[in-house]
Amino acid sequence: MSGAYPSVTGSFSAFLCSCVGEESGIEALTSTFADFRKRHLAPRNAKGDNNFCTAQIRNRNLTDHGSCKQRNTFIFSDEDVVINVCRTGGSHYPDKQHNNLYKSNDLFNLTECSWTNKPEEPPNCSYTADMKTRFIILACIKKLPVHFQKSVPN
Repeated sequence: MSGAYPSVTGSFSAFLCSCVGEESGIEALTSTFADFRKRHLAPRNAKGDNNFCTAQIRNRNLTDHGSCKQRNTFIFSDEDVVINVCRTGGSHYPDKQHNNLYKSNDLFNLTECSWTNKPEEPPNCSYTADMKTRFIILACIKKLPVHFQKSVPN
């Protein structure tokens, strides 16, 4: 399933997410699915290479409090499949600090983008890509993903 989204041109079916250390505490609780989509949705047929990471993070103005964002992970899948992780496509993931985490039942293709640590400032940040296939763990509110917690190999 493909659909056009008003904040991004073209058809999309991939999610982008930066997880470890991106959000914590109140920020994670106040995120919405719209925020998740803005940060994490990417074109379905995109090639998740270095140029892709740099362009997507730049075009979406994704920063870390005005500095280059350290990491961002793109999950390539139809939106409905990712939403379903919070419903029947995932299982509750036990965590001592959060009770709203769900681990996907299926593997997802991911591209993890990492800042190159060059002396840059937004919007001129550059990134390297690392493609993987892993399970995803999402924070869900009202059966919708609002935060990408992490990915795991099994």
